[in-house]
Amino acid sequence: MPTDDPAFIFLHGFMGRAETHVLGMTFEYFRGLRDVVRETGITARVPQMPYRAGIEARAAAVAHVIDELSHERIALVGVSMGGLVARALAARHDPAKRVRTVITIATPHRGSPLADRSLSNETGLPGWIVDQLRPAFEDLSIAGAERFNACTPDRPDVRYLSWGFSRPNEQMPPFLKRKEKQIRPREGDNDGMVSVSSSKWGEKFTHARADHFETIGWSPKWKDETSGRPFDQKQLWRDVIAAARARS
Repeated sequence: MPTDDPAFIFLHGFMGRAETHVLGMTFEYFRGLRDVVRETGITARVPQMPYRAGIEARAAAVAHVIDELSHERIALVGVSMGGLVARALAARHDPAKRVRTVITIATPHRGSPLADRSLSNETGLPGWIVDQLRPAFEDLSIAGAERFNACTPDRPDVRYLSWGFSRPNEQMPPFLKRKEKQIRPREGDNDGMVSVSSSKWGEKFTHARADHFETIGWSPKWKDETSGRPFDQKQLWRDVIAAARARS
């Protein structure tokens, strides 16, 4: 491991849990990441954030992880809503300016039509569920993203890199097909949750073929050359780590 290697903080998305324990089994949000951490020798933290909270509350809840790391360089890697949290951490929770790289993966930087639908009751979600999740829905809405972007400028001393994903509807798993169709007329190609256009942020953007949940390793494991499955999420983690290790 290089002596000036950054430490990594991986930030999960909306409704995610860093780890879920069921009947003695552990399910990790970032599948395959543990193996790549051992392989690459990096220092990595995967903190749990409050699943109902908005961006700022999530950032405040995990800001202590930055303080606990002694490394001179820190890389923040956020998936989906976690990418917005990463940007908030870099902008408002890093007084020592040790965050050098922010990497966002399938992050709705310009908001999500799906959040707008949830707030408008078009989804048919019970009102009490919408109220429980309202802080997150409001921050993920189109208007919420505009407010967040206006008050969260990129730092000039930080490299911002992004990854975005898409699949044609016929390759989507059944539970994402309808969402993909809802996003496409407004924002075009998407991963079933976030559009390619919304996921672009920073100095370099990388596009790959995957649906939203494949990006964290929850992918069908059978081989299918037509769809390019299974998606290699471990290689995604390797690419992200290599990008953060490289100096601009």
